[in-house]
Amino acid sequence: MGYPDDQLARGEVVKLHTRPHWKEGVGPVLWFVVFLAIGAIAITFTAKIEESWALWLILAEVVLFIALLIWLSVLPWIRWRSTHYVITDQRIMWREGLVTRESRHIPLARVNTVSYTQNVWERIFGFGDMNIDSASDDGEINLIDVPKVDKTKALLYQLAEDDRSRRAGAGDGT
Repeated sequence: MGYPDDQLARGEVVKLHTRPHWKEGVGPVLWFVVFLAIGAIAITFTAKIEESWALWLILAEVVLFIALLIWLSVLPWIRWRSTHYVITDQRIMWREGLVTRESRHIPLARVNTVSYTQNVWERIFGFGDMNIDSASDDGEINLIDVPKVDKTKALLYQLAEDDRSRRAGAGDGT
């Protein structure tokens, strides 16, 4: 059982589980390809050197390119893959991180306002940044690069309205 299933209350239903827009994963993949190509070319040319220190230079190049691959490709890709935006019929959950995790949950009953911003490119590719303001001490959650942000906002408002109706019905004894 993985996230978010292991975090759900009894009867709680996931309505949306997504991560930041796929464009966040493109950069790390491109960096991986670029540094792999540059590293292969550099090592090939260095291997042709007939000096005694050439082996040390190749070793330094390998270490440098592995470090750059990890820093600019692997870590951002892991960060993207380990970021979750989850909306259930009871709350909003955000979690990121693989080793060190950060997580925030806001019950739908505490949602005050939901807003989003999109520039021209974000509108073309169908994502945007969403700001969810709550009545709790935690304040707000800022979700970055939410896919289909306009539909996500509409879903969130509908679920919040359904939650209010459910609570009002439960409060009058019906």
